[in-house]
Amino acid sequence: MLQTPALFLLCSGYMAPEYAMHGYLTEKADIYSFGIVALEVVSGRSNTSYQKKEKCFYLLDWARVLKGRGNLMDLVDQRLGSHFDKKEVLAMINVALLCTNATPALRPPMSSVVSMLEGKVAVPVLDSEGTIITEETIEAMRKHFKGDEDQAVDENITKSMLTDGPWTGTASSTSANDLYPINPDTDYWRNRE
Repeated sequence: MLQTPALFLLCSGYMAPEYAMHGYLTEKADIYSFGIVALEVVSGRSNTSYQKKEKCFYLLDWARVLKGRGNLMDLVDQRLGSHFDKKEVLAMINVALLCTNATPALRPPMSSVVSMLEGKVAVPVLDSEGTIITEETIEAMRKHFKGDEDQAVDENITKSMLTDGPWTGTASSTSANDLYPINPDTDYWRNRE
């Protein structure tokens, strides 16, 4: 079993602030975690990155900086090239930022998140959270997240290839728990290119 400080370090990037700081578990804590994972998926990076001597950068902070500067597309994983729908990616990032609001009551319910991601409901405009970040910190984050892309690509490829066992290629893409089963005959897949 992990000791409490070690567990906190492992989970702090995904825990809702109200739980991590005060031990209050709200019904919106999972929404916060979903937002963090959504940012990781879009960016292809881990939420928490440690650098030399106690420097720690959070992907969420970088996303908020980019949002404030109107450069959210800089968050997108460069390995995707141009093989994505810009409107959908921006919706995903903005939904993730809504989900990671520091105030639990301002996070949307998961049903609204699903509706926004499906395009059935417009994504509300996110107000600035008033986080104070110095220009020096912003520059350090910029260098970190925009740093040596080749090295990051190599590291991510290596990490993604590591598995607990051999991949058999027989796993199903759907399960009884899926929100919607995957249907390869939909217009989405035909019109994707």
